[in-house]
Amino acid sequence: MRYFLTLSLAAILALSACNQAADTPVEANPLSKTYPVALQKIADGVWVHTSNYLVPGRKAVPSNGLIIEDGDSLIMVDTAWGEMLTQSLLNTIEADIGKPVKKLVITHHHPDRLAGVDVMEIEGAEVFTHPLTPIKALKAEFPVPNTSVAALKNPGARTKVGPIEVAYPGPGYAEENLVVYVPAQKILFGGSAILGAEASTLGNLSDANLKAWPQTLNWIKATYPDTQTIVPAHGKGSDLILIDKTLGMIAKKVNADAEKAKADAATESEAPVTP
Repeated sequence: MRYFLTLSLAAILALSACNQAADTPVEANPLSKTYPVALQKIADGVWVHTSNYLVPGRKAVPSNGLIIEDGDSLIMVDTAWGEMLTQSLLNTIEADIGKPVKKLVITHHHPDRLAGVDVMEIEGAEVFTHPLTPIKALKAEFPVPNTSVAALKNPGARTKVGPIEVAYPGPGYAEENLVVYVPAQKILFGGSAILGAEASTLGNLSDANLKAWPQTLNWIKATYPDTQTIVPAHGKGSDLILIDKTLGMIAKKVNADAEKAKADAATESEAPVTP
């Protein structure tokens, strides 16, 4: 009898625990409060992922990437801006989409594009980058992708990765900036080479090539004329008008620099000569 009572008590406790577990909702992404990320579906099988990186002394900077369905798996274009944010993004993808990310395209070597690459490689994702990206990331002491694509070395190069096309249009915001085109949905991920709709500056130009950038943008426009939606690395997307906006801002910057150089030269020539 004592044996039966012991078993009954154990069963009751187990059943109570099960009922309590069933009544307590399981949080899909326990990192979401500390490391918030967002997924926005913009077409069948295509999502924009956005994370916010808090730069010390500044407001949080939103950073975009893309998720594309590839059969039973997914392709990620650029990681979230940080390792923990990237892990939080993976948790959100698992909860909202329910498919694993098997491939990762990195569009250039800055941290807002590849800060979570180590997380993705640990998860087993195959990584695609321009050949210069690992070299530049290593030199800058950023996370370094383990692989790259030799076929993307020269300007105008294009290669297929599942349902998407990855292209190297030439130097621009960064020497090795890539773009990604989703032909079925006519969506172009322009990365940092194309500014967002509300952008008022060209951003960090430490690795930019202002001379080559316009040619690069014109190549994109000519190569993907059917584009209906452009997703930039930062800010709101739009259509091909974003390329025209970026071209205009580059021209304004180049002209301003030229005027400043002319004024500086005039001031120097007028300076009195010290005997």
